[in-house]
Amino acid sequence: MKQPLLIACDFDGTVTKHDTLVEILDRYGSPQWRRVQEKVVSGEMSIREGLRQEMGSVRAGPEEIRELLQTRVELDPGFPPFYTETRALGIPVVILSGGFDLCVETVMEKQGIWPIPYLANRLSRIDGSWRVEYPYPSETCADCGHCKGDPIREWNAKGYATVFVGNGVTDRCAVLNATLTFAKDELESWCRSQKIAAVSFRTFHDVRQELKSRNWI
Repeated sequence: MKQPLLIACDFDGTVTKHDTLVEILDRYGSPQWRRVQEKVVSGEMSIREGLRQEMGSVRAGPEEIRELLQTRVELDPGFPPFYTETRALGIPVVILSGGFDLCVETVMEKQGIWPIPYLANRLSRIDGSWRVEYPYPSETCADCGHCKGDPIREWNAKGYATVFVGNGVTDRCAVLNATLTFAKDELESWCRSQKIAAVSFRTFHDVRQELKSRNWI
């Protein structure tokens, strides 16, 4: 690998074993939230509108949500040693979350991996309701809450070879721009349907093994 390497990882269902938004909505959201998610996955509804409707139905406060996430959400067991090794090698690892700052910070602090570089949407609490804010607007993508393709293109332009690891609908723009993609679940199916090359993985142990086989780490 002649280029410097940068690894970008989706958060929910990738770095974590559980999706933080699913945990929140199953406990505190509208019973109809899965219908909203189906519309997002099919493309009938934008990711932004889906997030707005889903979190708009949640009445639990921040402390309740933090307690839920600290209790329910675990990391992929391969991620902590993977992160430790890549840091020791001087390889940047950044979380690109289509979810929320509150979720990333709560889980990673609980798991003892903090601080860690990340980009995510922002949650604010106004008059007892949650509002989703988008601190990383995109000039090219109106659908994503936080378009993961934008930072990857910026890193590519700086000379990095970018590796992306993901599993869901918010990861599609990242796949279209990364040097190498690792995919599972919905993202793997989408890559296959679009005839986009991606390496299948189940845990970060698989990611590590593949990168070592390529002599990238």
